[in-house]
Amino acid sequence: MERFLMRSYTQWITFFLFLILSVMTASVMTTSVMTAVAQERRGALSGLYGDMDFGVPAVRGEKSYTVSAKIVADSQKTADGYLVVQIRLQPGWYIYSNTQPKGGPLPTQLEVDPHDAFLAGPFTASMKPKSEKNDLFGIIIESHVGNIAWVAPIRLAGKIPLENLVITGKLNGQVCEADTCVPITEPFRAAFDPVGASAEIEGAREVAAALEILRPQAVVVPDKSDTKTALNLDHLEGDEVVKVHGIGIALLYAFLGGIILNVMPCVLPVIGLKIVSFFEQAGKNRVRAFILNVWYSFGLLTVFAVLAVLSVGLSTMFTYSVFGIVMGCIVFAMALSLMEVWELRAPVFLGTGKSEEMMRQEGFFGAYFKGIITTLLAIPCGAPLLSPALAWADVQVKNNAQANVLIAYLVIGLGMATPFLIIGAFPELIRFLPKPGPWMETFKKTMGFVLLFAVVWILYFIPLESIVPTVALIFAVWFGCWFIGRLPITASTDKRLTVWGVSLLVFFVVLVFSFPVIPNNPYTLQTAMEAKLARLTGKDTKHWSNFSMERLESDLAAGKNVIVDFTADWCLSCKELENRVLHNREVLAKIDELNITTLQADWTNRDPVITSLLRKLGGEQVPVIAVFRADSPNKPLIFRGWLTVDVFLGHLNEL
Repeated sequence: MERFLMRSYTQWITFFLFLILSVMTASVMTTSVMTAVAQERRGALSGLYGDMDFGVPAVRGEKSYTVSAKIVADSQKTADGYLVVQIRLQPGWYIYSNTQPKGGPLPTQLEVDPHDAFLAGPFTASMKPKSEKNDLFGIIIESHVGNIAWVAPIRLAGKIPLENLVITGKLNGQVCEADTCVPITEPFRAAFDPVGASAEIEGAREVAAALEILRPQAVVVPDKSDTKTALNLDHLEGDEVVKVHGIGIALLYAFLGGIILNVMPCVLPVIGLKIVSFFEQAGKNRVRAFILNVWYSFGLLTVFAVLAVLSVGLSTMFTYSVFGIVMGCIVFAMALSLMEVWELRAPVFLGTGKSEEMMRQEGFFGAYFKGIITTLLAIPCGAPLLSPALAWADVQVKNNAQANVLIAYLVIGLGMATPFLIIGAFPELIRFLPKPGPWMETFKKTMGFVLLFAVVWILYFIPLESIVPTVALIFAVWFGCWFIGRLPITASTDKRLTVWGVSLLVFFVVLVFSFPVIPNNPYTLQTAMEAKLARLTGKDTKHWSNFSMERLESDLAAGKNVIVDFTADWCLSCKELENRVLHNREVLAKIDELNITTLQADWTNRDPVITSLLRKLGGEQVPVIAVFRADSPNKPLIFRGWLTVDVFLGHLNEL
């Protein structure tokens, strides 16, 4: 027990390297897969940063492509004309398709500035994209090379001649070469061109038929006698119920939200480890106790600082399944250590002697590591006062005010660290804690079971096809911890190297047969689970059906109000809000009475359509409830964070 309380930083670092080196070994064999993941990451960041180049020289992106646009007549008269947007790529460069499936890189998006004179239909590529499957994550990557045109049919809503029509818009996407991607936002201005574009239009018709997407003749001209306002995603102006005005209020919310994070369910397992440390600090050197808590606070602040520099929302990291899998393995190994299934010995290069003495100290870097793990587990939980501050920070990202984002995130971390800094400065505050004794063994093992429940929670929100492979990988970690934990303190360096080598080999073998880290390997647990899940089908329910933009737009067009619940499996605050408010009998009865459509937008795996809509509504975070009114669909009512049944019913009665 004493060795556990006083574990040195070198032992934690060794264990952490054990997991990281295993994953890195597999990553070397899948360079092409990690390239796709890196491009997806840049795509996600490009949506946050807009036109920033992420360190890639802008001149390189300008030389790699040119964008042009024109309006042409329709020889077959299936529409009044066509808008053609074309990009010409230099050899070796490519761009993602506008039909890129969900779960992969962000697709190319073509946005047309709305105007009463015309209605533009959906864009269709003039040639089918090259389609490749990413074996590691089971996603499809679609890309174009050379010259590619996107064609959209035009219906004239007024008497303006096609020859006098001018259409403006922009093309958003990424142009890539090898492992380098340049985010682009290119405005275009299209005027009538009598030469036409028969080859592009015919190619688009063939692609539309092959992909079974909307045909040009499916475009409908709106009835001018209808006074209802159509939903326009480019003109959404969310009406925040709780809105932060000014940096002072934002930082106050951030600080209070950080304090509340310490009592959220996600954090309690690791906070239990810190409580064990408090028992040891009681009655000990006051300066050392304070410094340990300062290092713990540094760990908290480090994670928030990194997220701020990258402008990554607190909820974003858990949308990547790899992060959840790694966290599950780390938390499981920590639980085994608490339950004394194993105890990490000194690294092989330290031998014995001095390392044994170091094991009897908690270590500053050990406290620093606990701070990092605590913050990572706190990310998906959120706090009632935190959401408005995060929404304010997202606005600062859009305004390119990175200094404000950094300050806000550091204040959240400072709020989370404040209770521990106070206890470190005034250790007499924990005099009420019992003196160390045999009862601490029971407490320690109890916290081990709490960490095991945290592992179950992590398994809950990772993709279904990854659950069984992750459990297999956790068993490999279990074996490695047990095998390494059997080493006596006096074991020789050769013995230690042998045990660590065997543990790493077992971990790597299980990794290979659990996940498709080796391209074209069909004999993996994840492949088998994907085949099994492919046979399952889902269906809509009376309340909270699966979200789709088509359903949202069609119900609003039909005059129905729509409530969208943006949620994620890893978000405990979302589940609490749903159980307490959204699934409340009175609320559901009122929804039925008012004939309101209820949709649930699942952001667990970072659905690109939902991500895009969240950005337009104010930022990438959950939980968010958006109430779209049929009479003003472009000004939805937004609820973030804390919400009560009475408040929600009051707003429903106003619909």
